[in-house]
Amino acid sequence: MQEKFDEIFLRNYGVIDDIEQQKLTDATVTVVGAGGVGGITLISLARMGVGHIHVIDMDVFEHSNINRQMLSGVSRVGKSKALCAEETLRDINPKIKVTVNQEKLTEENAEKLLHASDVVVDATDNLVARVIIHRTAQQLQIPSVWIAVTPPFRGGVMTFSHQTPDYEVVLQHPSHGKTLTDEVKASITEIKNERARFSATQGALPAWADAFTKGKAPWAVLCPVANIVGILASFEVFKVIINRPGLLPCYAPELIKINFAETNMVKREKPVSGSWNNAEL
Repeated sequence: MQEKFDEIFLRNYGVIDDIEQQKLTDATVTVVGAGGVGGITLISLARMGVGHIHVIDMDVFEHSNINRQMLSGVSRVGKSKALCAEETLRDINPKIKVTVNQEKLTEENAEKLLHASDVVVDATDNLVARVIIHRTAQQLQIPSVWIAVTPPFRGGVMTFSHQTPDYEVVLQHPSHGKTLTDEVKASITEIKNERARFSATQGALPAWADAFTKGKAPWAVLCPVANIVGILASFEVFKVIINRPGLLPCYAPELIKINFAETNMVKREKPVSGSWNNAEL
């Protein structure tokens, strides 16, 4: 059986070498959110050979997750996303070390939850939590990968570090430099309503955008978009970990921009002004 386990990453060789594979084995990656983007990111990281994975998610699977979340299924409805992720990751690689936290990431616990990471992936859909994740990662000098999945067929991936501009500066957040009071949190949350309205100008259904801003509809996500974004996020993690010259992560403010409605569906862009309007990503 041991020989079979050793074959799991055999097909990695030729693309990466022994030293790079060992870097993956030794790395610890924290993924905040085990849903659409987070689920496929976790699966991809495990299949590449990341040896230590930390999953943070307090939610359980619902039927509405099944359209896109690769860890979900009818048999898993009502079950913990984090624990289901652990089960799947151990099935991919029995040697993997998985840590699970079924709790909400907050300002109070963020440092404790993220401090042991080599890379953090922000795969949550809560915009306030995202601010906390990237603030904490930058303070701890841990690279963090940001993602966006936006109707109808758009998305983005970008990597931050202590050497890049702040997340809130790059994405033009009204919260930059401010304490996260209830008023500031509300201003962050409003960004998603703005994104919904902008999405309606890009091909999303106007009736959906109106319903979302009124709290009567969930965020609209199509399976291929969520999963391509997650795959790209996992590759950003890969690039950070192996640290190969000439294979640089897409460090902020440079962005991997995705729009399946365009001929050039995935492209790497720099903002003209040095920052991006998060409401339009």
